[in-house]
Amino acid sequence: MLIFLMFLSGLFFVYKRSLFYSLFFQQEHYGNISFTKFIFKKFQLIDKKLSLILFFYTIFATGTKIYNLDMSIISGLFLIFAILTPNPRSGFAKKQLDITKRLKRILELAFLFDVLVLSLLSLYTYKLNVKGFYCFCEVMGYMVLFIQSLPFMLILSNICLFPVEVFTKHKYVSEAKSILKKCNPIVIGITGSFGKTSTKNILNHILSSVSSSMTTARSINTLMGITRVIREELKPSYKYFIVEVGTSKKGRIRKICNLIKPQYGILTAVGSAHFESFKSKDAIAREKFDLIKSVINNDGAYIINSDLVDEKYINKYHTVATDFKTSDISVSSNGIKFKLEYNKQKYTISAPVFGIHQAQNISLAFIMALKLGIPADTIIAALKTLPQTEHRLEVKQQDNLTIIDDAFNSNISGFKSALSTLHILAKEKKGRAILITPGMVELGREHNAQHIEVANVALDTCDIVIAVVPERIKSFVDTFTAGKKSKQEIILVNTLAEARQWLSANSKKNDVILYENDLPDVFEAKIKI
Repeated sequence: MLIFLMFLSGLFFVYKRSLFYSLFFQQEHYGNISFTKFIFKKFQLIDKKLSLILFFYTIFATGTKIYNLDMSIISGLFLIFAILTPNPRSGFAKKQLDITKRLKRILELAFLFDVLVLSLLSLYTYKLNVKGFYCFCEVMGYMVLFIQSLPFMLILSNICLFPVEVFTKHKYVSEAKSILKKCNPIVIGITGSFGKTSTKNILNHILSSVSSSMTTARSINTLMGITRVIREELKPSYKYFIVEVGTSKKGRIRKICNLIKPQYGILTAVGSAHFESFKSKDAIAREKFDLIKSVINNDGAYIINSDLVDEKYINKYHTVATDFKTSDISVSSNGIKFKLEYNKQKYTISAPVFGIHQAQNISLAFIMALKLGIPADTIIAALKTLPQTEHRLEVKQQDNLTIIDDAFNSNISGFKSALSTLHILAKEKKGRAILITPGMVELGREHNAQHIEVANVALDTCDIVIAVVPERIKSFVDTFTAGKKSKQEIILVNTLAEARQWLSANSKKNDVILYENDLPDVFEAKIKI
């Protein structure tokens, strides 16, 4: 009876821990290698508390061989630690666990493996006791190994399900191709190291003002994400379909293009995003230009932003840069205003969005709309009602404070533009300029250089800097600390929640606060198990 109780409490523990581990597995995009690295990163997903308790109890219990007491204690510990394990679908996680069909398959198979191992361990323990060979040290050794194996069971399950995932992906992609062929929209693909989501939303707003247009929502830009949008949302009534095309590994843009077959394309920038994965800017450029190659193969038209794409790449891939010029850019509490010169014509453009970098994004969308046959006056009028994009330099009022929410992600161009907006609005409001940031991610060997660069801009624009997880951005912290003036201040916190606590206690009327980037749980979470 007690061994059965231990088995049941063990299953409850396995269920809670597997869900907890799945949060980080999902945020690592089910990457077996990257998740393995995360498991061993500071040993965050290596169980320490329960294993140490069992270890010390083993030392204490050596030689006693009190089977009933041991099983009772193990059962109690399993129940206690199961209850203490945070729920990844509650407030614990900044990005809550999404139980997708894929994750459900992974969890079910991993749980089956866990049940099998725990059953064998329970049966072995029971037989040892019946035969009079019960040894608590031996049982605990196996038990600790089992506890430590739980995150690896997710990886094993994912590996075993690989053929299923391949078949499922092929099936869904084939369905999406059929739907695209049937609906036959004008497909515009947008890619780039940064700026693609904003450009996509701006272009969609313009096109929607004259005809039916849809786009991939939020930052959905992977093959399967786009496939899902097509299967669930695309209808024959849509004239335009704007697709954000993302990548984190070689060959992914080509696969997306094989699905959507874009007739038009925009390349916003070639920068250092995903430098850690691609290892060089040349490799990033080669991947991004796969969209332009696909458009050319489909006899379509494309735009390449020569301001943010090096000329050597434009020449290397036998393409032509889009010749446009922006000038007289100004940002105020009413938004952005600038002049655009394109194809020997000059346009004055204003929009209620923020950041000097938006002049580039708006210009790219403007030119693409012209290529699609929309009159310039219609485009200019549409831009006057352009909504802000959530979490992308979104300016809003909160009590007596101005909040600049640029938390979705961060790159060096956007970071500097956000700091400029912070400085401008703080001067206009006559309040303090406060930056809250954990820095940028996935920069590889560019990490220190780019953080030093933005720290120097912060020295010219910020009164207070709150650095989140400061050990990640030591170069930024050191540069700002060394150069700050007597009235400037830098505050170091471990989490965004701590930063908000500081704000709650110390903010003043008319302060302007910039949230620049927000780390997912895999970067910020302090895991203690």
